[in-house]
Amino acid sequence: MGKRCAKWESNAIKKLLKYLSITAILVILDHATKYWAIVALKGKPAWPQDWTFFRFDYAENYHMIFSLSFIPMPVANALAIVAMGLLFYLLWEYKDKHVIPSVGLAFILGGAFGNIPERFIRGYVVDFISFDWPDWLFFTRWPTFNIADMVVNIGMLLYLGYVFLIEGKENKSKALNEADDA
Repeated sequence: MGKRCAKWESNAIKKLLKYLSITAILVILDHATKYWAIVALKGKPAWPQDWTFFRFDYAENYHMIFSLSFIPMPVANALAIVAMGLLFYLLWEYKDKHVIPSVGLAFILGGAFGNIPERFIRGYVVDFISFDWPDWLFFTRWPTFNIADMVVNIGMLLYLGYVFLIEGKENKSKALNEADDA
């Protein structure tokens, strides 16, 4: 029994490390692009200057995602650390179930590890991706963001899409089958 348990733990850790490697790649990509933004864009005009829809534009975000400022930053940082613990727990729980929520959670962790250290070290996050939307979308300029912000949103779509659209239907179907059997 001891060998069986050790083998299961080894496989579980390998699966977890597979998803955490996605997280690590995203963190490296995020920090590399932020470094590029600091070197290439800081103190300079947006690039390309003649494009109106999309451009790279250096910005320092002293608030939360998309410059939201309704929560004080120390509270937001504390909540982010607690959320990261929850994300690790969820990743451990989902690693054997399905790839979609696991990849989604790995993306969210990648975004968190991209931005949180910057907030503690610099006091702000470097943003540099900027889009201009038509006026009919309630605002003229989307908040400037970075790779970490983008992967958090992609991860949320993957994870919540799975939980509500796939897992929710599976649970409902399972409950109906159990009710029919009773």
